[in-house]
Amino acid sequence: MSQDVKKPVHEELASQYDEEVKAYNSYVYDVIFGMSFEFVSADEKLLNIGVGTGLASMQFAKVGLKVYGLDTTQEMLAVCRSKSFTEELKQCDMIRESIPYKDRCFDHVVCCGALHFVNDLYNLSSEVQRVIRRGGIFAFTIAPQETAVGYIEEPTAWDVSIFKHSSQYIMELLETNGLELLKEQRLLIKGEDKVNYDMLFSALICRCR
Repeated sequence: MSQDVKKPVHEELASQYDEEVKAYNSYVYDVIFGMSFEFVSADEKLLNIGVGTGLASMQFAKVGLKVYGLDTTQEMLAVCRSKSFTEELKQCDMIRESIPYKDRCFDHVVCCGALHFVNDLYNLSSEVQRVIRRGGIFAFTIAPQETAVGYIEEPTAWDVSIFKHSSQYIMELLETNGLELLKEQRLLIKGEDKVNYDMLFSALICRCR
């Protein structure tokens, strides 16, 4: 790669991503695990979409779930692989590609800290509905907003836009894909300056009907 071509932010941050998460006092991964715990059991299969370094699924592995992971970058997958807790990791662009697994292959699906980088979530949620068994949970986070019907795009200091989705959009998304909302929790984490708690996220736990 030419030195004047800037790497995507997730490739640049892969090696220090876990430390960055601590600097932002972000414990969204722990919240997702705690909200999901009553619905999961040891030896079940869990797919972590946007697995990154594995922060969202390590706790599930510790209680006996078999974790599989997808991510767009080899750099993130390499860090996750070094932790030795997953059954399988694959590189996949989940927005442009189908999930590379058979129908009803997983008991549960988790996607934490990734969907606010995606504008239209319909294709991805349809794929989730395809690979998850009935009665399984889909646990995920978004950046919520109530000022627009669908979603809005906002620039950030990290040279990448984020997308904020409305409650109406999310509820229509769930209904279309046969997903029932069980729990939702709003969370504040530190923003760009790593001082002020001004980034709002929403953690949602849904059941596949």
